[in-house]
Amino acid sequence: MKKSKILLLLLLLPVLCYGQLIGFGGQYSNGANGQFFASMAFPTLHEKNKLNTFVSSGLEITTSGGAEMSGLNLKPIQIKSFLSEDLFNNNPFTILVGVDGGYLFDFRRGQKNGIVLTPNVYVDYKFFFVKAGYDFDVSNGRNQFFARAGVGIGLGVLKMFAKTRIW
Repeated sequence: MKKSKILLLLLLLPVLCYGQLIGFGGQYSNGANGQFFASMAFPTLHEKNKLNTFVSSGLEITTSGGAEMSGLNLKPIQIKSFLSEDLFNNNPFTILVGVDGGYLFDFRRGQKNGIVLTPNVYVDYKFFFVKAGYDFDVSNGRNQFFARAGVGIGLGVLKMFAKTRIW
């Protein structure tokens, strides 16, 4: 088991170095006694469109802490929307709504891995962000609400230093 974790880390290292939205902090979820999380994402398709959407890929890692679902969640598809160009371009904060699709490797004993869909809302301001959503484990019938708060390097930081625009 230890060798497979090291191999997975070495395979993901190039992806981690390419990440453009990186964050870590605390997570609240049903039944959890406190969790740590780390997340990383990078845009994969970001062309101008009427819905102000883009597609990114990434991963999230959460510690157990008594939550229904935790572990390594590989997210190859994250569809996000800025809602409107004016909202993004004329405010110091960023609001994104979206849905993530991924595969959860639940490292706890007796828990099953599975496909997880996560509708969510993300808000950031400078280095700080909040993300709330609902994880649906469609493979095993589990689900959980979560709220995360943390610090990171993302769109809020870019807006701090430059006149950032969507397109």
